[in-house]
Amino acid sequence: MRTLKVVLKIGFDCGKLYFPHPIIMLHKFRVLKALKGNAIRQTRILLGIKSRPKKPVLSLPVERIIELHSLICRRLTDLWPIGLDLKGESVCEIGPGDCLASAAFFVAKGARYVDLVELQPTVVNRKQFQVLSALKSMGFPIDLNVISDGNALALNSRYVSYHKYHMEDYQVENQHGFLFSHNVMEHVEDLEAVLKAAYRALRPGGRMLHVIDLGGHGEFEDPMPPLDFQTYPDWLFKWMYPTHYRNTRRFLEDYRQAAAKAGIRNVEIRPLRIADKSYVESIHNKLRPAAQRQPIEDLAVIEFTLSAVK
Repeated sequence: MRTLKVVLKIGFDCGKLYFPHPIIMLHKFRVLKALKGNAIRQTRILLGIKSRPKKPVLSLPVERIIELHSLICRRLTDLWPIGLDLKGESVCEIGPGDCLASAAFFVAKGARYVDLVELQPTVVNRKQFQVLSALKSMGFPIDLNVISDGNALALNSRYVSYHKYHMEDYQVENQHGFLFSHNVMEHVEDLEAVLKAAYRALRPGGRMLHVIDLGGHGEFEDPMPPLDFQTYPDWLFKWMYPTHYRNTRRFLEDYRQAAAKAGIRNVEIRPLRIADKSYVESIHNKLRPAAQRQPIEDLAVIEFTLSAVK
């Protein structure tokens, strides 16, 4: 891969802007694209123009949606906690977006009810039903009854409901037997508060399972090298992806510490994807200082699960 090196300087000298520390700029055009996207976003906010409700996955072709949602079902199948029985249990999922696959999975596994904590509005349409039907035909446990097929397709409130909150505002205690999130916690700003709310929502003996992706997002998703987005200084990254619109760029140890501060005991960390050692060593000197201070073995963990029992 060709590396684009742009040396920037910041400060003022004889009326000229300069930077005292050189920055090796990887993927210059992707950075510009991210900056442009944020400029449009900030302009819209400044003018008071509301964004349309997001359908980040359901706007894609059906084949691609099935591919993405089947990944979640496969993860649930592969990572299912030993001995977990959802029969008659209440389940909570944090940040499902426009995906009902996991809710349908939990109901098929015997869950009495599934609460989805998600800021975006519910999306129920024919494409959603088509995707769930395809997942069921692939052999995944999927209960199509999460969608009511009356005069118009709608979420079946007998089994599933949306709660339009941030998770830290979800005031439920000792209720759920299982709590799940998939590629959500890396976007959470107040990590300790969210983990505390999640732990509070579990009943005694209940389990939580979070799948967390520490790799790049947006313009830096796979197949981009997973740590390249950690090379940009904080001030530039904030211009690219502001608060609530970003991967927070936390590290493995940050999640361990946040879980401990939230009062969660017996936390288990399980790496799912580890970067190639030669790549980590080659990029290390280009990383921002906070990343360089991380142990190499932690830095190499790109995706992992955080699980615990209350």
